[in-house]
Amino acid sequence: MLAVVASLAIWLIGNLSQETTGLVSVPVVAHSSIVGRSDAAMESVQVTANVTASGFRLLGLSLRGGRPVNVVMDPEHFRHTEGDFFTVSANNLVRYTESIYGAQTKAQFASDYITVRFAPESFKKVPVVPVRQIRFREQYMPTADMRLEPDSVLVYGIPSRIAGIDQVLTRQISKYDVDRSLHGKVRLEIPAGTRLSEKEASYSLDVSRYVGIKEKVKVGVRNVPEGKVLSVYPSTVDVSFRFIFPISGNPAGSADFYVDYNEFAASIGGKCMVRAEGLPEMTISWEADPQFCDCVESEAAGRE
Repeated sequence: MLAVVASLAIWLIGNLSQETTGLVSVPVVAHSSIVGRSDAAMESVQVTANVTASGFRLLGLSLRGGRPVNVVMDPEHFRHTEGDFFTVSANNLVRYTESIYGAQTKAQFASDYITVRFAPESFKKVPVVPVRQIRFREQYMPTADMRLEPDSVLVYGIPSRIAGIDQVLTRQISKYDVDRSLHGKVRLEIPAGTRLSEKEASYSLDVSRYVGIKEKVKVGVRNVPEGKVLSVYPSTVDVSFRFIFPISGNPAGSADFYVDYNEFAASIGGKCMVRAEGLPEMTISWEADPQFCDCVESEAAGRE
């Protein structure tokens, strides 16, 4: 008797292990990030296909008891038809075969498309702002601002709740003794009672070793009208440069420093910011001391 049972079990296991095809219908709840719509479909939809898989897999599908499967789909795979209705073609649906029916399955769908409904939802677009605590190794610094991708997200929620939200923060990015460029991903802080179109962002920060140079430079003038003279005090300022390492010669020599007459004309007290032109590409930063000069206008000599 035991031998008969054992033989039957071996036969059953052998048959269930073989690949076979059967008609299977599974309720699916579609999830997506369609702009202006809820993240989950309003109801499940029956997805029917001739499924090729092991007998074990088909048996498991038949024993699911009608429990829906949650499937995340690319918003580009949906086509809006009318109202709240969207369709997904069988050609795109095949990409989600294993998500619907399980691993190592193939499907030939019974219909050319499925139709699902996504409810409209209030939203607004706001920038993503990095929260960071970064300390650099001596003589290293960023060469540009931190970049985020995405740099903005959609915030979903009731209008009264999202009205006061003007930015979304990242979780804190903490790095110490930094001497090279940074790249990574960071989670976003989700404002209470809302949903975000993205849960995380990629960040990058270009970091370089720098060489510091201090130069005393003459301050010129620009855009002075004919017949006018603009005198600048002081006429020279100390400028602290930071250049990307390594450098050759003195790259600061190619730059011109000046004050703009148009800025003087619009000022109240005659103070003008020192500006620069012709800085080499290797310049990370520069700072003039003082940053502002006192400017005095007079008539050109010989003008009546």
